[in-house]
Amino acid sequence: MTSKRAGAGMPSRGFPRASILVAVIAAAAGLAMLAGLAGGLVRIGWPLLPERFVAPVALHSALMVCGFFGFGIALERAAALKKPIAFAAPALAACGTVAALALQPGLAGLFWLLAALALVTVYAEVLRRAPALYTAIEGAGALAWAGGTLWWLLARPFSTVVAWWASFLVLTIVGERRELARFVPLSAQSRRGYVAVAGVQAAALALLVMPGLEHPLAGGLWWLSMSLFAGWLLRYDLACRPQVQRLGWTLHTARSLRLGYLWMLLAGLWGAVNALRGMPLDSPGPLHMLLLGFVFSMVFGHAPIMLPALLRRPISPPGPFAFAPVGLMALGVALRAVGDVIGSGGVRAGAGALQAAAIVGFAFTMIRHLRR
Repeated sequence: MTSKRAGAGMPSRGFPRASILVAVIAAAAGLAMLAGLAGGLVRIGWPLLPERFVAPVALHSALMVCGFFGFGIALERAAALKKPIAFAAPALAACGTVAALALQPGLAGLFWLLAALALVTVYAEVLRRAPALYTAIEGAGALAWAGGTLWWLLARPFSTVVAWWASFLVLTIVGERRELARFVPLSAQSRRGYVAVAGVQAAALALLVMPGLEHPLAGGLWWLSMSLFAGWLLRYDLACRPQVQRLGWTLHTARSLRLGYLWMLLAGLWGAVNALRGMPLDSPGPLHMLLLGFVFSMVFGHAPIMLPALLRRPISPPGPFAFAPVGLMALGVALRAVGDVIGSGGVRAGAGALQAAAIVGFAFTMIRHLRR
């Protein structure tokens, strides 16, 4: 989601030649995103294709988390390490996507589980070389990806699966945000808070897989950890410090991140209230606010940093409409929340269309600025 090694001295040549393998696994990630989006739109009422022709309807969440985000995070870490063995994780994730699109969910899950374990191994090697708290948090995220995929293969309740998968994304982002600011020291109090919130989330994940426990209670603790993480980021993340001067894409990133942290804060509070009312962890309102509001705000904010570094190509300054997809996604998230509250399928369908348009629009924005 974020680039670890972007910096000065980046070559200004065009897109490097990609091997056939890299092109294939990258295409698989793109297919995962498009298939996941199509499946999500069909699920909320958009008749794009008859359901029997839309394979990802039932695999919508798995394709987005494992096939798209899992692939992207694994590829970024592999590119940062520059070790051939590290590319096993994105390659396995791409194989899982192909299997899912071929209607082989069991085989897809196996590939995704192996991809997650390969990513855990990568983080373990990084920790062995240079121990750091943020790397441990990112490694815990990779473990959550592996755990969620295992529970999915074992047909555990989807509320448990989605909690582990969402923690994979959140822990990775929280760890990477701290890694990007690793040269800015934290006070002892802020560091203790960082570890404590991670501990709360780990405890909630453990409770969710223990038999006999009331899931709303564990789910409430999990949602509370999301709000606590959001509060910590709003307080200590560099993107939220007013004294840091920002221009161009740096300003775009700061705006996107602050908006994402607010979505995560609201999602955590909403989910915790739902848990007190006895509702399941995977209630659609707060879950979509977290996964679409928070996670995609992070994607939109970090893509102008990550893509030029991965492609070794500079990006032109943002135009006046570069932030429009972020605003469109925010409007879609807010509209989706309204639709979930009032139980309106039409409002949810309209929100889904806005969110899909925001993702596609942002992709075209990045392509345009990279080509220029």
